[in-house]
Amino acid sequence: MDLDINEASLPVFQALSSAVRLELIQIISTETISATQLAKRMNVSKAAISKNLHILEETDLIRLEKGADGRELVPRMNVEKINVNFPEKIFPQYHSKVYSLPVGSYFEIEGVEPSCGLATSNEIVGAMDDVNVFFSAERFRAELLWFTQGEIEYIIPNEIPRDGKAELVEFDLELSSEFPLSNNNWQSKVGFWINDIFIGAIELPGNYSDVRGTYTPEWWPDDFSQYGLLKHIRVGKLDTAVDSISISDVNVADLHLEKQRRLALKMAVLPVDGETYGGVTIFGREFGNHHQDIKATIYYSQKD
Repeated sequence: MDLDINEASLPVFQALSSAVRLELIQIISTETISATQLAKRMNVSKAAISKNLHILEETDLIRLEKGADGRELVPRMNVEKINVNFPEKIFPQYHSKVYSLPVGSYFEIEGVEPSCGLATSNEIVGAMDDVNVFFSAERFRAELLWFTQGEIEYIIPNEIPRDGKAELVEFDLELSSEFPLSNNNWQSKVGFWINDIFIGAIELPGNYSDVRGTYTPEWWPDDFSQYGLLKHIRVGKLDTAVDSISISDVNVADLHLEKQRRLALKMAVLPVDGETYGGVTIFGREFGNHHQDIKATIYYSQKD
């Protein structure tokens, strides 16, 4: 489950702000137990247990199912992990150029292999697992794409001033991604290049289909990936980091962006353990929990 710092996420935060409900989650996460058994275990009235279970159910943290006897309610977890996305970082003292890249506006693909495909907000493009759909004119309408092996490249214009007074400070990339058609324990590894300079790789834990994505279309099957993790990839003055965790020593000066008229952003699926490929999914603004495409920002200072 992905949460933003806004009122829409408030019910989940409120549901978690109770010692009783936290204890319920701890028990439900590790064993199958009925509401009656929970009341006895926790020495709390069954009415209070029922009330707190329904609060958790309303936020999609758990689901209530009938037990083997067909009468007792048995709570089960809907969520394995909660990611909280804090407001984006801003640099008021710097200038910036912001670019939004629709996921289907890639410049080049290479070595793409099934499982793979494209989807618009209305339908899957062509046939599932047909590599040829990546060359279809319909790709420009794609709001979701996925492949198990291969690489994809986007072109970003570099519009910072070329008067010799601009100094690059940071390059930020926001990408919502995961791997589809698997499970939460299917790891994948994705490498990133900017203008053919390898800036590092990240590992993703698996797909997320525990709850429907906020913007995922109703026609998209429940057992396919519903949303991805919003990753912040930053190339700064000291290193390259993902969500503030350093992944390489490549810094913004190494990219020499002030001399480049464009940025070629390449992503490639790498083997996790030397031979296993997990794959990658890229979510656009009409899928998942984030109403945005790939977002790239170039921060720079202007000398007097």
